[in-house]
Amino acid sequence: MKLDFPLDLSIESVDYCNYTCPYCPRAENQGSKDRISKDAFMSVIDEFSEKTGGLGAVGFDRGEPLIDRHLEDKVRYIDDRGIADIIVTTNGVFLTADRSRRLIEAGLTKLHISLDAATQETYTKTRGGNLALVEKNVHDFLRIREERRARIPIVRVSFVVCELNEHEIPLFEAKWAHLVEYVEFQDCVDFSRVDALEDYPVEPFWCHYPFQQVVVTAGGELRPCCSFYNKHLIFGRLENGDTIERVFNCSQNEQLRQSFLQKKDYALVCKNCRCAPPAGSGIRANSLLKPAARPAKGAASPPIEGLFQS
Repeated sequence: MKLDFPLDLSIESVDYCNYTCPYCPRAENQGSKDRISKDAFMSVIDEFSEKTGGLGAVGFDRGEPLIDRHLEDKVRYIDDRGIADIIVTTNGVFLTADRSRRLIEAGLTKLHISLDAATQETYTKTRGGNLALVEKNVHDFLRIREERRARIPIVRVSFVVCELNEHEIPLFEAKWAHLVEYVEFQDCVDFSRVDALEDYPVEPFWCHYPFQQVVVTAGGELRPCCSFYNKHLIFGRLENGDTIERVFNCSQNEQLRQSFLQKKDYALVCKNCRCAPPAGSGIRANSLLKPAARPAKGAASPPIEGLFQS
């Protein structure tokens, strides 16, 4: 059955990340520091709530959302409109105990923390920050959730597998599997061609994003997927009056869907996103490691002020 409206909305609250992970395009360009405007945010959330009847998910999974000092207000706005699933994906640096409480109280349903390492030595190579601080923040979040006797937010920790960290897969799982609901190992995508696309022959492959998602960037661009390659797929702009519904059903997005359904004529952007990285790049592709879920036991940083102007 073809959807007429996406059930997955991805919002970039702030186009910036405080980390420069070597396998991420933000290693070269941390972002513009643009923030989504209040009017743009309310507009897309109101449309999403009305069209889905609340049966959908809104995720803050681009940039580092906790840089936004108004993130909790945005989460509460989404929750007040009856949207079922509200997800924040973060590196955890700014996940202080105070912000953890406020996010839980605002109605957050899922918290995803990107870690990519089990020891400080490897964390220095993959992310460059203070692993002990981030781990403390995650433990504090879990403690606060337990104190409230709450089953949500559900917590996932993730690990992007590459040559820098693959030796720590068993240790990472052992460290977190008894504490959080999900431990997920993710493939590392090669973004070396994100600015200069190349034409590659590819075997038939599938991507679900054009069938279920629309991304709204901090600058108000509307795109069909969450990959950094989507910079070449700007299908609409809020400032021009474009809506989620219009972009989801536009001819460009339909062409993407048909390419996957017919298994041919893939867009150049999709080919590059799919293509395996070059030999010797240090990137491990298509690891096919499955998420490892374990039941949580028990019930269910540096200040941000001054980092940006309000």
